[in-house]
Amino acid sequence: MATVAEIQAILDPASTKDVANIQNMAKVNATYDEFYVVGVTEPYAGKAGWIRTTSADSAATQGAAILAALKLL
Repeated sequence: MATVAEIQAILDPASTKDVANIQNMAKVNATYDEFYVVGVTEPYAGKAGWIRTTSADSAATQGAAILAALKLL
């Protein structure tokens, strides 16, 4: 299971806080986690919501899933 810090580093590798920011995390069950993510810059600007990922996935996989889902909000 990846930590919030590890996933945040994938979302924003330069640590600018200008891409997307994880505001909160909730463990849904043994299989899923949910993250409340706020988009900052295009194509994520103005988008925010709870995004579910698979707990067992790597930080890279969860980060990619979060960014893909954030685009669709």
